[in-house]
Amino acid sequence: MKRIALEEAIVVPGRDLILEHKSHFEFSQNLARLKDIHQLRIESMDEAGIDLSVLSVTTPGLQSLALASQLELCAQKWNDYLIDCVTRSPSRFRAFACVPTYAPELAIKELERIQGAQEIVGCLINGYDSSNYTPAKYLDEKAFDEFWGYIHGNNIPVYLHPRGIPEGRVATYSPYQALHGSTWGFHVETAEHVLRLMLSGLFDKYPNLKIIIGHMGEMLPFWAWRLDHRLNEEGWREKLECKRTITEYLNTNIFLTTSGFFDTPSLMHAISTVSTDRIMFSVDYPYEDNLKASQWLDSVQLDDEDKMKISYLNAAKLLNI
Repeated sequence: MKRIALEEAIVVPGRDLILEHKSHFEFSQNLARLKDIHQLRIESMDEAGIDLSVLSVTTPGLQSLALASQLELCAQKWNDYLIDCVTRSPSRFRAFACVPTYAPELAIKELERIQGAQEIVGCLINGYDSSNYTPAKYLDEKAFDEFWGYIHGNNIPVYLHPRGIPEGRVATYSPYQALHGSTWGFHVETAEHVLRLMLSGLFDKYPNLKIIIGHMGEMLPFWAWRLDHRLNEEGWREKLECKRTITEYLNTNIFLTTSGFFDTPSLMHAISTVSTDRIMFSVDYPYEDNLKASQWLDSVQLDDEDKMKISYLNAAKLLNI
């Protein structure tokens, strides 16, 4: 069965500008595979039966570039590099563009520059923006309205990818470094970011926005009922900007991937919340193992049509591959 994976990380020249990497053990642990595109990666894809991977710059990407003066040029170089990677192996790769959200007008300018590039199938944003040592800016803020208007008007899928909590913020789990990253902190941060987008009314203003989130929905499918229940019980529904329920947004604007979450009961719960039409296979390579991910999906008991949707049909339709 054909297979498309779409949360698959790389690094590009200029990675030393990304400060957050210094605190990510998994980054140094996987650096060789992050840098490799056409040998180790394709060999691993072949072993796992993955036909096509959508490449993206690993977290935190442009969302944490130290110098704002370098953002525009860096975005151009990184996206040109991604395009070149796909051009060299066009049957195996596509890419998500990286955009400089420090200044939304720069993000639009870069998307305009690469518009029409067949190698690019959307963009990936690594959470909040803290470029140039500024306080974290989240994508529900009014300053991003023009950006979302452009995304909506041009039907560009956006992958909202995790990153750790903003520097200086103290979380209840802060004393436990093991919880800061991909075990917990990444996913809490991303879930809260998506909730901000929902509650802000963004999806009511731009009803055709398509947001992709990984790791079986960053907890949201499992918490959707509770969120809607308490928003209603506490009387928040009438006070919020949003017009629909969390569950409705999950079923109209959000797509989930299985990246790094190879657990069958969790998949079944996600299916019961959003259906197989909104779930897509992904690995989170090289932080996760391609073969283990594929073997897990093969083991899941689903009818052929549903398994094909998750394996490749949903991604092919959403990303126009």
